[in-house]
Amino acid sequence: MKNKNEYIINDEEFDLICKYVKIRYESKVSQRELAKKIGIAQSTIARMEKNIHSMSIGNFTKLLSALGYKLEIIEKEAKNEK
Repeated sequence: MKNKNEYIINDEEFDLICKYVKIRYESKVSQRELAKKIGIAQSTIARMEKNIHSMSIGNFTKLLSALGYKLEIIEKEAKNEK
């Protein structure tokens, strides 16, 4: 049973969080360092990484930017060309 404070995330959000966590680990940047760099609480990052809290898109893009990445929107399926 899930904690009542946990929320259900979809597969795309889960994949995005996993990719972000991999980038953070590979960059050898702690949650605390990243939080200080962008001005949010370390606990906010921890809750997002544990899928307990949905982070705002603004804060998520700040996290990515601080790690040298950006968020892009891409088309799910290629459209058939006529």
